[in-house]
Amino acid sequence: MGMTMDDERLDVGAQTGHGIPTTALGTRRAGAPSAPGGVPAAPDGSASSGEGGRFAELIGVLTDRLPLNLPDRSRKDADAPAGDTERPGRSRATGTFLTYAQTAFDTFAERPLCELDSIVFSWLSYYRLSGKMRASWHADGMPLHVMLRAEEFDQMFGTSWDPAGSRDLLFAVCASPRFRASRLVAFDFKTDQATAEQFAAMTFLLPGGGAYVAFRGTDSTLVGWREDFNMASLCPVPAQREAHEYLERVAALVDGPLYVGGHSKGGNLAVYAAACVSRGVQDRIVRVFSHDGPGFPADFLTSAGYRCIRGRVEKTVPKSSIIGLIMDTERDFDVVESDGVSVLQHNPFLWAVEGNAFRRADGLSASSRYLSSTVTAWMNRFTPEERGTFIDTLFSVIDVTGAVRMADIREDWRESLPAMRDAYDALAPEQRAFVVDVLRALARVATIDRLGSRDN
Repeated sequence: MGMTMDDERLDVGAQTGHGIPTTALGTRRAGAPSAPGGVPAAPDGSASSGEGGRFAELIGVLTDRLPLNLPDRSRKDADAPAGDTERPGRSRATGTFLTYAQTAFDTFAERPLCELDSIVFSWLSYYRLSGKMRASWHADGMPLHVMLRAEEFDQMFGTSWDPAGSRDLLFAVCASPRFRASRLVAFDFKTDQATAEQFAAMTFLLPGGGAYVAFRGTDSTLVGWREDFNMASLCPVPAQREAHEYLERVAALVDGPLYVGGHSKGGNLAVYAAACVSRGVQDRIVRVFSHDGPGFPADFLTSAGYRCIRGRVEKTVPKSSIIGLIMDTERDFDVVESDGVSVLQHNPFLWAVEGNAFRRADGLSASSRYLSSTVTAWMNRFTPEERGTFIDTLFSVIDVTGAVRMADIREDWRESLPAMRDAYDALAPEQRAFVVDVLRALARVATIDRLGSRDN
């Protein structure tokens, strides 16, 4: 049936010690020769030419310069000890949300949930739970320290944007008097290659009452990226429907106020779910957080459900945002300072923090503005059905490689690049033009900041 189920999915139902019913819902290769500009060379060391060469060059730029599954060293402070998040050019008063998790010692009873707490819980939803963790499930949910299993860290963090930062964050929240009493009370996970669906969500019971519902964003797998692209042609996508159903079920299981949020696609799912749930559930939602999440088509933005929740939605994007600008026509967001270049800024471990909030930037960078205008022009040019066809075409070229992640294409370029070029050559002329236009835009975004564009 095309369905692959991870052992993260839990099927436990119980009564919490707090009297709250809870359930775990649903359940370059080193030394490889390269042509100029980082483009993999042909086996004889020469670069391709002509139309096929242009396609190969763009693929080379993307696989070489867009680390869509960021390595541990994506953070400038990767070699620094835990807690040392100072970077060149950044004042000592400025840190990251990891710094916040390590140093925020007041409780939720003393200070209510803020945007930094939201990104902490949103990032925890990226963690992949093993069968051993399922066995640790109790009637009142799972304490966070159960995830401190060093032998399972590779599985838990391996596909996230920042494995090293994820590990450090886990230690921080388990030690922090602000976070350590939180409990994971509901979890759901689903991946379906056939429908390009990737969905996961976690609900954390907050000390002092209420709950934070966190939706997982896109990881480094291609199925997740394809679903992000599908949002440009279809609403709802399967993960959005799952998010709506999950939030309805969680609301029936926990008492008190609800906070909803997520990073990347998770932010989009949070807004969609909050807009679509019943009015009774909406009334309990205090705030909805979208951390660099994609936007929505016009008909969704005019829906009664969205209009009801819109005033409680808070969106943050880094100054070189790419993902967060997709289909965002409202531009109702706060821009935050961030280290890194281009797509690297999607990693919130690079977002600057001062005190209990993100540090605000003056505006978007040149690369963000370029991408925004490019995507908007493309959206206006084609109907949703045409967009869907073009997206299927784009991924049909990528799928011939059998790659699970973008990095797989780079690692196996000797096999993947010829396969992709053969698939590209078999397309109709207008389809080839579309694929090249998309790759050219992404490649320019990958290099525009490196060429010295000013952030003004």
